[in-house]
Amino acid sequence: MSAFLTSATAASAAIAKGEVSVEALTSHCLSTIAQTNGQTHALRFVASEQALETARALDLTIKTGTAFGPLTGIPIVIKENCDTAGAPCSAGLDFRANNRPDTDAPLVARLRQAGAVIIGVSVSDPGAFGVRTLDVTYPANADLTVGGSSGGSAAALVAGYCLAAIGTDTGGSIRIPSACCGTAGLKPTFSVLPMTGVYPLVPTLDHIGPMARTVGDLALMWDALQDSRSPTAGVKVIGYDPKWVRDAEAPVANAFWSHLERLGSVGIIAKIVDLPDLDAISKMHGTIFFVESAAHHYAHYTQDIPDYPEMARDWFKAAQALPVSDYVTACVQRQSLTAHVNRLLDDVDVFVTPTLSVLHPRRDADTVRIGGRDHDFTLGLVRQTCLFNHTGHPALAMPLDKEGTNPPPSVQLVGRRHDEQRLLDFGQAIERDLLTL
Repeated sequence: MSAFLTSATAASAAIAKGEVSVEALTSHCLSTIAQTNGQTHALRFVASEQALETARALDLTIKTGTAFGPLTGIPIVIKENCDTAGAPCSAGLDFRANNRPDTDAPLVARLRQAGAVIIGVSVSDPGAFGVRTLDVTYPANADLTVGGSSGGSAAALVAGYCLAAIGTDTGGSIRIPSACCGTAGLKPTFSVLPMTGVYPLVPTLDHIGPMARTVGDLALMWDALQDSRSPTAGVKVIGYDPKWVRDAEAPVANAFWSHLERLGSVGIIAKIVDLPDLDAISKMHGTIFFVESAAHHYAHYTQDIPDYPEMARDWFKAAQALPVSDYVTACVQRQSLTAHVNRLLDDVDVFVTPTLSVLHPRRDADTVRIGGRDHDFTLGLVRQTCLFNHTGHPALAMPLDKEGTNPPPSVQLVGRRHDEQRLLDFGQAIERDLLTL
């Protein structure tokens, strides 16, 4: 069975060849969950009976020769802020613990239509406000954070509970846990995947997307999730900004520069670009995040505000103290930064940056040290990722080292809008290179 659990792609091929049944694969994942979810707490809810019923129905369908969906038989977990029929979908908020939607969010429905087996619902930071998912334990090292807010989804992948997952990303919440857990995650172009049925955080920044163990598995997920396949093209020129690497911890920076050397050895041209200043990005992001999250949640969930996590309530108070001029300035800056990123992508195919500046952030840390300065834990972890929530460009996080630290350093690939397929193709090429080292 273990050969079929290395990736969703391998499992899909094995199911198609009749080498493993969907029920056997599903049962194996459920058994793993039963053995260790009590230690990792990655899943809030396990849909054991429904998953097995779906698996058996798929096996019967396969025997009749019915055409396969791209995700036929693949066990998948859904982040708990996404409506999943019959499951508790609390978004990590205690007062929503009994929220059991009758229907799936459109994205979850797409997964079922593609043949996926929804095996459970993963734990999120409360309301998706944080980036550490404190309730979840990283299987390889309990002292490290799994990242967030999609930390339960990333941990479930590492623990062997599923072969793919769904996360959401408002400032980096797919890419950060992917980096913290050594997995891969894709934040697509803004609004390209439907957010209907997803508990909102900041609607102008919220994205939903796939998470998996490999970029190849992300590509399999993307094939099922997208409405239509856009033309793809190769990557000949990549852009990078040394300033975005300068303050990173040595293992992160060393892995990044080694990665650039490998790309150069196969003919990829690396071009220095002038990405926006990281401190300016953090200030802009914090201002817009605070103000817009407070405005949205006070407008739509006023009666629930007293039950929100303390961090969220503190941020709402901070937003109320901000001058309106600060928010207006940040919005103008967002427009300017978006135009700047668009211009840079006219000259390069893809940006390459570290996903995180720090390699192994601790789960109980209040701050992270970057460039000789202590940064707030949340703003420090979103430092490299949040810009592309504001500009709406697709961004992919993937591990860089085949062996070494656990988890390994992670790289972020950023492309033009609707250029997800190019990012995925390029990421798979990098992945194949790592496997041959």
